[in-house]
Amino acid sequence: MKAKALLILGLVAGGVSAADVVSQNIVGYVNVTVAAQVNGVSKYSMISNPLKATSNKVSDVIKLGASDDLQLFHFTPGGFVSSAASGGEWLDGGDVVINPGGGFFAASAGAAAVKITFVGEVDIAGAVAGHNVPAGLSIQSSTLPKAGRLADLEYPLGAGDNDSDSVFQFVNGSYAGTDGSAGSWLDDSGKGPNVAVAEAFWVKRTGTAALWKQPSASALLQ
Repeated sequence: MKAKALLILGLVAGGVSAADVVSQNIVGYVNVTVAAQVNGVSKYSMISNPLKATSNKVSDVIKLGASDDLQLFHFTPGGFVSSAASGGEWLDGGDVVINPGGGFFAASAGAAAVKITFVGEVDIAGAVAGHNVPAGLSIQSSTLPKAGRLADLEYPLGAGDNDSDSVFQFVNGSYAGTDGSAGSWLDDSGKGPNVAVAEAFWVKRTGTAALWKQPSASALLQ
């Protein structure tokens, strides 16, 4: 019961209503709405998979309505790869793996908004073990489905004198940046940017790679 309450609290804090959350043994779903095209132009969002499924393939994790048309773009070392769905069915890229902690661009491929439903369980073990934040450019997100500032989400800000992390959030078609340097966030809060449940963002990291571990996740097991 404590774990269930903590999960629901974290999702509600991220702007997902209690009606959007069904949890038993920390298994449930998260809804994210992707905006409709405007005059035939796609409106992109950066989102992440907040829950672990059996395979973490797009087709296993994302459930769509019968009339949904959706495009996803995944950043890889070789460039972007895509996934596409029409009429709620994955036509291409359904086997792309989207693990918690990563992210991708999503856009409706039609005149209607698309409600993406992620189904699975909270990846507690993955959050505690951590995922890689490499040097250079990458797309990142919290492994836990929890909203908050990056310091509170235990992001591994580089602490060396020459270390820096620049975070770029994609909001309404443009980027908002927040910098951290030598172990300190340089925004007014001193805790880094505020991110929502299932929000992904770019990180440009100077210095050594690090694991983004969230040991607070172990409390969900108590």
